[in-house]
Amino acid sequence: MLSKSIIAAALALVGTSAFAAADAPSGWTKCAQPGATCTMSGTHQAAMGKSGVFGYATFTGSFACSLTNFPSAPSNSSWCSYDPAASSSSSSTASSVASSSVSSSSSSKSSSSVASSSVASSVASSSVASSVASSSVASSVASSSAASSVASGTIDARTLTGATTPLQNVNGSYTYGVRNYAAPATIDGLHNPSNYKAAPVLPTWQFATVDPTGGALTNGERDVAPANGWHTYSQQGKVTVTGGSAASTNRIYTVFNGQQFVAALAEAGLDPKIIRVVGHIDLRYSSNNTVFKEYTSYLDQKFGGSIMLPSNTTVVGINSAAGVAPRITGTTILIGGELANGAADAETGYKAWIAAGKASDDYPTWTRNIILRNLRIDAPWDVNPEDSGNAYADAMTLSRAQNIYIERLSMGDGDTPDSLAGDTRHDGLLDIVRGSDYITLTGNYFYKHHKTTLIGNGDSGRAWSDEGRLHVTLFNNFYDRLESRLPLNRYGQVHMFNNYIYARTDGSAPADLKFGSGVDPRYKSNMLVQNMYFEITELATDSFCKKGIDGGNGTNPIGFRSSGHLMLSNKKVNNVANTTPVAWDGQCGYAAPTGANIWTPPYSYSLRTAAATKDYVSANAGAGSPVWRLPRDANGL
Repeated sequence: MLSKSIIAAALALVGTSAFAAADAPSGWTKCAQPGATCTMSGTHQAAMGKSGVFGYATFTGSFACSLTNFPSAPSNSSWCSYDPAASSSSSSTASSVASSSVSSSSSSKSSSSVASSSVASSVASSSVASSVASSSVASSVASSSAASSVASGTIDARTLTGATTPLQNVNGSYTYGVRNYAAPATIDGLHNPSNYKAAPVLPTWQFATVDPTGGALTNGERDVAPANGWHTYSQQGKVTVTGGSAASTNRIYTVFNGQQFVAALAEAGLDPKIIRVVGHIDLRYSSNNTVFKEYTSYLDQKFGGSIMLPSNTTVVGINSAAGVAPRITGTTILIGGELANGAADAETGYKAWIAAGKASDDYPTWTRNIILRNLRIDAPWDVNPEDSGNAYADAMTLSRAQNIYIERLSMGDGDTPDSLAGDTRHDGLLDIVRGSDYITLTGNYFYKHHKTTLIGNGDSGRAWSDEGRLHVTLFNNFYDRLESRLPLNRYGQVHMFNNYIYARTDGSAPADLKFGSGVDPRYKSNMLVQNMYFEITELATDSFCKKGIDGGNGTNPIGFRSSGHLMLSNKKVNNVANTTPVAWDGQCGYAAPTGANIWTPPYSYSLRTAAATKDYVSANAGAGSPVWRLPRDANGL
């Protein structure tokens, strides 16, 4: 338990820390107000802004503090400033997250304190302290010439984050990423303690202690998202998703374990931040990856086993010297959450906001502007699922999230498929729900999982949050031996193109690799599906629309357009296995949209033929270099 004096000190520090809305990035020198000249020497990254929102540029010598020089700065900017390190600075000027000054201890009900860069946020269990020190969470110092590049005529998505946006890392008595070791308990009639079961298999650990790049930002850490999907739009207009690309030098972190990851996010708050992941992240491990403790219950896993990403974040996996991508296991990645904003529940709070005449996009619970690249993420084993048929834990959930760009992830069940349990121990692989909007998934590798991607998690009961939202682009993704939801779509205006689906329906397919259905348009969805390559073993021609496209026609989409695909099935004809794909439109009896439901993607995109899609996606989708693939069996299946 923290003493009252330490708590008071921590709270006082919050007011001056990186979490406070400031008129200059943390540690930068304010040098001029608009209309004046900022006097400095050398080459620096400079900023113009107010209340934690900035436009960035790079200058050598003095410069005019003006919107002409900072076109992405807010129009009511109050100060210009510059960073403390000239472009020649080296990575030895590291940002440290120290652990000695202020700590946050946790028992079954954990507390969390937020501290500035000089006062630590250390997360500790009742028995094991896990601190993040400067020796293990290095902040690489980038050349200031690598500043964020916002496309002309677009809004920096970072400026859409309101000053009242909650961090969401604390939920009631619990803190995400901090173990609480609660005992198993039935909650709302679910999670019966008798159904508790620890993961039967653990991964082959690939822990690391050394950054193979030496801290160099050579892996696209400062890259903004390309303008090739729905992520580049918002209700305010066209945007550039910048993530953490404009991070100041003390907001760049290299993390080797889960506690470092969580502490870096807590320190940086809503500031632009870059998290460089090296080795292996698993929140069941603590003390610099030396102490392993399985989750004790649903509550321990829900909170202690989840990392909540705040707005304005870039997470990049750093490959090993051998090209192996960093791995995240036993851990859920959360982007946003559905909050009540002071009301009795989320729906009541949102409807009250709208009834007061306020814009839905200003509702202060959105998580925005996030980029993820090059990570291998295993869906966590649910130690205490809701019941035998329904797990709770996703690998990744986007909830009330906007302007999110996810590229080159590899995601699947890893070492713990449901067949090891006899019941359901995994939920979604990557779900996009609860009003999330303007999302792009590209170049990802999804493999060996049951419920792959859910877009919209309810029918008429979710109209208040989902109708008119859930704009999602999926392209260049490889769906490899999955069961279903590629994706399952409710409400979403979804554009799919140039994806490769390889699936098995043959009698020798193991249960964990048996295909059920693919693209699944449901309630009030509106989809455009183009130039896909479907390869499904032993599938009869008359079953294409029962498997590749789940053509039930009773699921009430408001529009479905599909064309340009190839379908390959090796089903024998006259005892000879077929090797030739056939052209297929995939329309499957669905009606095309009419009237106001007709839409065209507003962004530019390059469309390959279906024939070219298979080779390109097979070679490039996923994390690592070379990319990792789930092995085929002795028959090449």
